[in-house]
Amino acid sequence: MALLNYNRSILTNFSNSSAIVLTGIDQLILEFGLFVDQPLNFIELLTTIGWTVTGTSPLEPDQPIIELTIQQDGVVVASINQESIEDGADTPLENLTTFQAVLTNVAAGHHVYQLFARNLQTAQGTITIIGPANISGKVIS
Repeated sequence: MALLNYNRSILTNFSNSSAIVLTGIDQLILEFGLFVDQPLNFIELLTTIGWTVTGTSPLEPDQPIIELTIQQDGVVVASINQESIEDGADTPLENLTTFQAVLTNVAAGHHVYQLFARNLQTAQGTITIIGPANISGKVIS
């Protein structure tokens, strides 16, 4: 096996260096292109998003949930939901989400990868992406 291609998109590598407030609608956060030259392959996608929660609701469920979705050429290929940590005396609540997706035998050619984010429970609190925020992709064959 060999690494054939690599690319990434970086909003920031630092915490507290951005402020993207999420709504209940998908928002494009990051995007990059990746060329695949062989149809027998693995594509490894890795993303990390730092986010905070403010204004949590005292009613159940009491924590907002972030949804991160990766699309390849406009088609969802991976997604996760993560509930915020429990609220406490400290605000804002700081969270870090990292996840990896592995795609197999992606068709040869140029592909566009996009990372979308949204708050699944806006009434339960405000989610703000503060960084780090990045995504990378590797083509391995």
